[in-house]
Order: sequence, then C-alpha cells, then structure tokens
Amino acid sequence: MPPKKEGAAKTNGSSKKLSPTSASSTPQKSNGLSIFVAVIAFFALGVLSPPSLHTVRHVATQLDLSSSSSLSTSSADVTAQSTNKKLQQPPHTPCTSSNLANYIHDKPVPGLHIVCIESLLNFDADNINTLRFALFQNAIRPKLYQRKKIIARGGTQNGGVGSTLDWHQVKQLLVNELGLLPEGPRQQPWAVFTPLGQRIVGENDIVTRGESSRDSDDEHNSVMKSNTQILQELASSGMVLVFQGGNWRWPGVREGFQRNIELSPTLDFADVSTAEKRNITIETLSMTPLVVSIKGFLTDQECDHIATKAEPSMQYSGVSLKDNDKGKAASNWRTSQSAFLYSNRDPILTAIDHRTASLSRVPKGHQEVLQVLRYGTTEKYDAHHDYFDPRDYQSDPNTMNLIQGGKRNRFATVFWYLTTVKEGGETIFPRYRNKPLPRGYVHSDCRQGLKVKPQKGKVIIFYSLDDRGQMDPLSLHGACPVIGEDDIKWAANKWIWSAPMGFTADD
Repeated sequence: MPPKKEGAAKTNGSSKKLSPTSASSTPQKSNGLSIFVAVIAFFALGVLSPPSLHTVRHVATQLDLSSSSSLSTSSADVTAQSTNKKLQQPPHTPCTSSNLANYIHDKPVPGLHIVCIESLLNFDADNINTLRFALFQNAIRPKLYQRKKIIARGGTQNGGVGSTLDWHQVKQLLVNELGLLPEGPRQQPWAVFTPLGQRIVGENDIVTRGESSRDSDDEHNSVMKSNTQILQELASSGMVLVFQGGNWRWPGVREGFQRNIELSPTLDFADVSTAEKRNITIETLSMTPLVVSIKGFLTDQECDHIATKAEPSMQYSGVSLKDNDKGKAASNWRTSQSAFLYSNRDPILTAIDHRTASLSRVPKGHQEVLQVLRYGTTEKYDAHHDYFDPRDYQSDPNTMNLIQGGKRNRFATVFWYLTTVKEGGETIFPRYRNKPLPRGYVHSDCRQGLKVKPQKGKVIIFYSLDDRGQMDPLSLHGACPVIGEDDIKWAANKWIWSAPMGFTADD
C-alpha cells in the first residue's frame, strides 16, 4: 500500500516544474489492385467502427521476389530469402478500408498525413524502381482521389535491373504533395512511421549507399540508413504515417475510439526477444486537446512501489516562473507535494521507463526524470500548460537555452494515477472541444471541461504539441482539489520532449 496520509500543513502551488536534471497474424494475399480496391471500398462504406489493425509480420512484395506473379508466400520462404539480410522488415499493413479507418479522421488534422505505398512489377530486393502512392493529406479522405507514381531515375516503367529508386525522389514527392515544411529555428524535422509507431526515416536522416546504420543522434534526432533499407521498409510497411512535428502521436480518430496495441521493452520492429510484452487498449477521451486513456498500464504493486519509494522525499512543489510572475510564491498556483525518482538501480522503475517509451512510441532519451505527486484534502494545481512558451521566458536565459528558443519543448505528458480517489482530484482540461475560456475565468475553476477521475493503475497521455510540432493552447490542464477528507491522491508523470534531452539515457 502507498504511504498513509500525514498531517502536513496546508499551503496554497506559475506554471510548471522541471526535473532536477534540468534546473501478428497469418500472411494475407495481396495484388497490384489492393490499394485501389481498398480505397474505393473505403469511400463507399465510410469510416465505420474499426476492428483491430490487421498486419502481417512480413509480406513478400516485389522487393523480395526476383520473379513471381503472386505476392503471397509463406513465412518460411521469406525467412529463407532473407537469411543474408541484417534487418527484418516492419509488419505489413495493407491499405484496406478497415485499416484506414484506424487513422482517417472526419476533420482535418494539420501535420498528420497517411500514405499508402505499393511496389510495382517484379524486382530483386536490391533494385526497387517503381512505387505507387495514395496520399491522405491531414488524415482525411480527399474529395478527388489520385495516385502518384515514382520511377527510378534513368529507369523505365518496364523496369530494368540496375535502375533503383532514390529515397530523395520519394522525399520530394512527400514534400510537394503534403506541403511538408523543412526543419527550422522552431521546427523539428518531419518523420515517417509505420502504422504501429515505429520510425522509418526522417527529413534529415543520413542516407548511405551501403548497408550501414546507426542509432538516433542525441543532438540531431536522426539516424543513418542505406537507401535500399529505407525503400524496403517503406514498401514493406504498405501504409505509413508522416508527422510534420517529427514525433509519433496516437491518432485520436474520434472520441471513444479504441485501438489495441502491444507494449514491449523495445521500439525496434526487428526485435524478436521473449522479454515482457503486454496488450493494452488505448481510448480517445478528447480530440481537442488530444487526450487518450490506458487502463492497466501499471499493476497495483508497481503503484505502491512508486509511492512508497517517493514518500520520504516529498516536499511542497515549486514551479518555473514566467517573466510576469517573478517574485510570486509557487503556492499561488500549486499546493501539492512532489519528489523526483531516478530509475537507475531500480529494476521496477527501469522497466516502467521502457514501457512508457513503448506506449508513447517516443525513445526513452526524450523522457524527463519521473515526478511523483501527492495531493491531500483541498490540495490542487491550477490550470497551466506543460510546454514553455518562449514569449513568457525572454528574461530567463536558462529556460530559453533549454528549449533552444522554442525549437524543442515538452511534447507529451504521460500521467499515471497511483491511487483511486473517491471525491475530487480529477485532471481537468478546461478547453475541451475547443471551448473558449469564459469571461473572468479563474485558473482554479473546475466547473468547465473534461474531467478524468483518478483510478489506480490508469494512465492518460495528453499532448502539449500538436502534429505539426506547434504548441497547443488547448492542452491547458489542472488538478482539481481533493474533496474527500480521508482521500489522498498519489500520481506520477513523465514529461516527454520533442527531442532527446539527456535526462534519461537511451539503452
């Protein structure tokens, strides 16, 4: 059980606090008309309640077969053909109407794009010379459906061994058709992901002609891959998602939408280890702001472990003051207690760090140190944003340096409830469904907005940056006062940044 309530003196806790570090199923048949048929069916049927995403561990395409009239093959055949390949391909997600329904939205989502990719003709694995694309800009169905084709430079539609597509051709098509913006002073490079959130390639990744690859670069958030490897992964995936902001956000689709995913200790789709894996359901609580909920992310024992370990270090919480709030006490906004826990030498916390990365689909190196919170009766945290708006910190060189003038920022908050609270203690989002704040709004007001009740083991993710990587003012949120006299709200959170920060090491 978590620590019991103590008779702490009440105080009344501008904005935010930094951690101390910072100051598969069986193979399916497919053919060249699969995308066309799927999209026609999709338009005819509309978006229905989606079933689970249908994927194949790997599908044999023209990337794998030097000559074949069929794209169907057994997993043993694929394994035999791939024994000399260093990297396994991502699971194949065909662009069927049911799969598209897991990502298509009723309203445009700026910065999120869905792309269906199909390889044409018959090639050997190292000569990919024709790809066909169907693009869903801003994750909605286009009024006029069009497909785009790319043929290798110097090649012909009838192929010719030796004519190989260049990733830069695909990159240019994505930029032109989706209106992607280049990396800039306040813009992270865009990136391409599989439908399950595994990163394939980014705008400024280093592309080689060999077979070498390396892990993410802590400073530039980029990787090194060969041209062939990138094209193989794109075509093998079948469907990809492009995020202008460069980081994965679970597509909300609509309120009440649910998707089943697998959590594992790694973000590598080639990982076949037998380490702990679990299936969870993600439910969309809100589209604006984007808030998703996950039940059973933590066990009761893990909840108790976190609270018990943090209890001796709990102190009344501080905040990072905005320029206009200098000299004011943190208790004007925040009256909770908090502590920071490091994961090193604690296997339970280390496992949860990896699980959080798997849940968010963002590498562990983007996480801050774990913050643990305790709210007694009447204690609260007024509505605030977790991101740092550069306009509010012009006289704070440490914060401006931390966020690089606004290029990097807190991207998402993974918030864990360690106890169930009977009355009060909700997490509130006052601008739920894009509602304006009422005249005379007070940030301690808990009457308007989406309220999420604390339930032991439950987790929510809310995003401070949108799919474009821009600050989302709708992510305003707060902690309502605990009302029950005998209630204590224990919670914890991980802030996830839009770039690697060095607070938590990737391993």
